[in-house]
Amino acid sequence: MKKLNPDTLRAILMFLIWKAVLVAVLIYSVSFIPLQYTDRFLGGGPVNYMLAPELFSWANFDGEHYLSIAIFGYKEKEHAFFPVYPGLISFLARPFSPDLLSFIVNSTIAGLVISNLSFLLALIFLMQLIKIDFPKKIAFLTLAILLVFPTSFYFGAVYSEGLFLLLTVGSFYLARKGRFLGASILGAAASATRVFGVLLLPALFIEAREQKAKFSKSFWIFLIPMGLVVYMLYQYFTTGDPLAFYNLQGQVGEQHQSGLILLPQVYFRYIKMLLTVDLGNPIYQTIILEFLVGIIFFLLPIYGYFKKARLSYVVFAMLGFLMPAITGSFSSVPRYVTILFPSFLFLAMLINKLPNLLKIAVLSFSALILMIETALFLRGYWIA
Repeated sequence: MKKLNPDTLRAILMFLIWKAVLVAVLIYSVSFIPLQYTDRFLGGGPVNYMLAPELFSWANFDGEHYLSIAIFGYKEKEHAFFPVYPGLISFLARPFSPDLLSFIVNSTIAGLVISNLSFLLALIFLMQLIKIDFPKKIAFLTLAILLVFPTSFYFGAVYSEGLFLLLTVGSFYLARKGRFLGASILGAAASATRVFGVLLLPALFIEAREQKAKFSKSFWIFLIPMGLVVYMLYQYFTTGDPLAFYNLQGQVGEQHQSGLILLPQVYFRYIKMLLTVDLGNPIYQTIILEFLVGIIFFLLPIYGYFKKARLSYVVFAMLGFLMPAITGSFSSVPRYVTILFPSFLFLAMLINKLPNLLKIAVLSFSALILMIETALFLRGYWIA
């Protein structure tokens, strides 16, 4: 049996430490933090949540929708959630679920397995991808920054972030190796997992140009949007609206608006909220997080561009930030940016220049915020 190389073992150890910390936060939060709501937003439904909060708290908010789709199929507003992740949950859980209660429990477990295993594999492939261009130090610093990011707990929840990150990193990794067919297959799966997956098309198109790849070898990248196209066809035949996934965003996320909103308008809106919202309101810390992320993750691709990072990375990071921002709000952006791995690479390039003591302080502070945000999310407080 082939032994794992030291770098892979190190990535696995980093993941296990991250997971152990989140489990400790779970135990603490269930014991000492009161619920924000007792009748809504709780994974598995309020009754099941009360019976086993250690399990169902990882499926709060959007996790409820993923479980519902996996168990009952699409209904009402749930077309805003893409099908690959809940489809995999249903595939794994249904054969072992003779009744509704067992289906809910097994679906939650299946979702957690998919999310955590996907995230672990994504970390390993991300390390290998970064090592193509950078020393190990930058690769592992990128992993560390991603792991301690304040909303990284979503990678271990019943959310599609972990799976999408794996598909995206895998697609880039295969493209960097010149294997555009495999990259496009993963890209198509990504575009049926999150709408952000279609951004792999312009990014990998640029990557193919930078590699001077022959069209006969790289034309497969035009298959990437097929995942989204198939889902749009499904929505057309079931709801009559092929853009239901977009048109429903304003209902599942009240902060979002229809039409195109300019970025300066979004920043102005947040400055106004910071000046008017009561400091004692629990939503205030969320506004601060959204505003800071909205600034930092706009600047990071620009920094990467001037540091001559690969243009495909810069384009993916910038478009991935702008796509949700143009809806008029940074709501959920602290979660959305977690899948923009190039931005975390750019952040690692920046932080690597700091003195070691300051570097440790930055990572430690982010880890502290991560623990606080995780605890609040697990008890039904809206984070992102």
